Amino acid sequence: MKLDKVMNKQKKNNLPFKSELIEQSKDLSQKLDTLVKEMQEREYEINFQSRKVFNQLLKFLEKDAPWGHTTATGLIMLYSNLKQQKQKIKSAFQDGWDGIMKIRSANVQIFWTMATKMTGEGFYEAKNFVELMAAVGESLSTAVNKVNNDNAELRETHALINDIESVLSNPERYVDDTVVTGEETFESDSDVLTLANEVDPVVEG
Repeated sequence: MKLDKVMNKQKKNNLPFKSELIEQSKDLSQKLDTLVKEMQEREYEINFQSRKVFNQLLKFLEKDAPWGHTTATGLIMLYSNLKQQKQKIKSAFQDGWDGIMKIRSANVQIFWTMATKMTGEGFYEAKNFVELMAAVGESLSTAVNKVNNDNAELRETHALINDIESVLSNPERYVDDTVVTGEETFESDSDVLTLANEVDPVVEG
């Protein structure tokens, strides 16, 4: 039986062509790359209400925030992000700041994790924590929800790429139309697997 007849028969059994899967994976990988870059650059507003609350948080992160081998990098990222934002709005911070600070998406999740795990000792540390959460709690919670919603498309796209890679790993689940016939050479089996392995998005949360 000729190859094209075999392919037509398998296609009728709802098996996709390998070349189609490879092309879909490439398109999705390009989309994923764009989404990752957008998420890395996107910022969310947190309302600290006052300079006092913001400085209390900055001091806590600088001197007292607990960290471990899995959280040290996150602490550095969040502290650096807040310091950079403070420099950007330096004049407003001194003269009449509205309390709004813009934080990158990954740092929103880090901030939320650290805020919900904060501990301290004595009355004054407890008072500072209550003031912080009273000031930023609502806007921080809103920002976390927005980050999760914005990450949904990224997670879905990555899942689709993994699904395609799973199909390509099993020759019984697709029609191989990437064989060499005469002078025509089709793409190799490793193309999409290599491409998928290069995709490593950071989804916080």
